[in-house]
Amino acid sequence: MVSSPMYDRLMEFANSAPDNEKLYGWDDEHSAIVKAIREARDKVEHFKEYQGFTGQAGQAMSDEAVRAIKRFDKQANYYMTGMSYYVEARRAIMLAAEDARQLSPTLLDPMTESLRHAGEVTIPIASKFGLPGKFVNSLVADGLAYVEGVEAQANAQREAKATEIIERFESTMNDLNARLQSHSEAGVDGPEEGGDEWTPIPELPEDAADALRKGHIVISPHEGGAYGRSRSDAFGNAGIRRADSGLYPGGYDEGGDINQRVMQSPRIPNRYLPEGDLGSRTNPITDPQDLMDLDLLHTRVNGDRHANGIIGGHTPAPPIDRDHPLWGLNAARAAEAQAAGRLGGAGVLGAGALGLRGAARMGGSALSGLGRTGALGASVTGRMGGGASASPLRTGSFSGTGMGTYTPPGAATGAGSSGRSAGGPAGQQGGFMGGSGAGAGGAKNEKRRRRRRYEAFHVEDEEDDGMPRGYVNPLSQTYGSDRTISPAKRKDDGWDISQW
Repeated sequence: MVSSPMYDRLMEFANSAPDNEKLYGWDDEHSAIVKAIREARDKVEHFKEYQGFTGQAGQAMSDEAVRAIKRFDKQANYYMTGMSYYVEARRAIMLAAEDARQLSPTLLDPMTESLRHAGEVTIPIASKFGLPGKFVNSLVADGLAYVEGVEAQANAQREAKATEIIERFESTMNDLNARLQSHSEAGVDGPEEGGDEWTPIPELPEDAADALRKGHIVISPHEGGAYGRSRSDAFGNAGIRRADSGLYPGGYDEGGDINQRVMQSPRIPNRYLPEGDLGSRTNPITDPQDLMDLDLLHTRVNGDRHANGIIGGHTPAPPIDRDHPLWGLNAARAAEAQAAGRLGGAGVLGAGALGLRGAARMGGSALSGLGRTGALGASVTGRMGGGASASPLRTGSFSGTGMGTYTPPGAATGAGSSGRSAGGPAGQQGGFMGGSGAGAGGAKNEKRRRRRRYEAFHVEDEEDDGMPRGYVNPLSQTYGSDRTISPAKRKDDGWDISQW
C-alpha cells in the first residue's frame, strides 16, 4: 500500500477551490465602481470646458478642474492595479485546481494492472547489444514484482508532481500578496500611479486588462497569467503526449500499421543473463526493490525489438497526466493483456496442481524456492498481504519536464532491503542495475548453494498414496494458444507413469 500525503493535500485544495466561485457574485461591484469613477471624471471635464468664467478666475477654475481630474486618474489607477492582483489570484486558484485534477487518482492503468499475474515480464535494459562487458540487453521479472515496482514509481512521480504544483501555487500567491501589500502601503500617490494611463501588471493578459478597464472581470482558463500554465498548453503536458516526445526512448504503439516496420528491419533478439542468475528467465526478479534502479514508467516491456523500432509491448500510463494517450490505449488493450497474463501463469498453475511437495521439488528442495516459481512462497505471500509484513520500497525521484527524469535511489541499503530473498546476488543489494557489475561472484555462490541443496526426485520413490488414483500430469497438456488451451483430460492417455 503506497502513501501519497502530498497528493492527498493537493486534492483537498482542489476540492475546496470551487468555493472560490462565490466571489463571482461581487463582480458587479467592480462595474459599479468603474462606472462611478468615469461619471465623476466626465462631470469635472464638462465643468472645465463650460464653467463660464474668464480671466484669472476662469484660469483658476480650469486649474482646479485639472487637479481634480488627476486625482480621479490616480484613484482609478490605484484601484485598477489592486484589482489586477485580485484577478490574478483568482486565476491562479482556478488554474492550480485544474492542474491538480490532471493527476490521475489511479496509479495503474488497466493493462499494467493485468500484468500482475503474468508469469514473466521482459524488461529492456539496453537498446541493442547489451551492457558494457556483458552480452545482455534484457531482464526478466515476474508480473507481481513488475507491477508493484511500477506502482511505487508511479506514486513517487505523482508525489513529485503534486509537490511541484503546490510549490508553484504557493510561490505565485506569495508573490502576488507581497506586491499587493507593497502597492497598498505606497497608497494613491505611489510612484506607479503617476501616469494618466493605467499600466496593468505584467502577468495580466491583454484581453483581461481591457475587460477590467471597461468594468468587467474576465478570467480565462486558457491564459496562464501569474500561474504560468493553462489549458492552452495542457498545463505543460501538451508537448509530452506524443510517442516521439523523448520521454519514451522506445516510443509506444498508437494502434497504427506496424507491418512495414516488421518487414523492413531485422529483429534484435533479447539476450538474458545466464540461467540461475537473478533476472534470468529461470530466476526472474521477484523483489520489486531490485527494479528500482530502472525507470519503469518510461520503459516499454514485452516488446519485439526491430532495428526500426519496437513492435508491441507495453508502456505504463503516466499518473501525472490523466489525458495522456496511453490511458486510452492501455484501457483498450487490457483484455489482450489479461489473456497474456493467463497464459504466462499456466505453468505456475500446473505446478500448483502437483501439490505442495511436487511444487517445492520443481523449484528446489527448500520451500524458499517457491518464491522463484511463483507458488506460495513466503516472499510472494508477504507482498500479497499475507502474514509477512511488506517493507516499503526505496523509490527514486522524478524531476524535469513532464517528470521524465528518473534518479535511482541511493546505493545505501535501507529498511526496504532487509526483506529480500536470499537467492539474490550479494553484489546487487543496492538495486539490480546498480550492482550488475559486482554481482558475478554472488551469482556463482548462488549456483553452488543451489547445487548443494539439490535433491533428486524419482517418481517410484513416492509413497503409494502420494498421488490420487487416475492422476493426470497437467504440465503434459498445457500447450496451445489462449483459444485452444483446455483443462487436462481425466482419462488414461498412457503417458503418465503413475497410471501404469
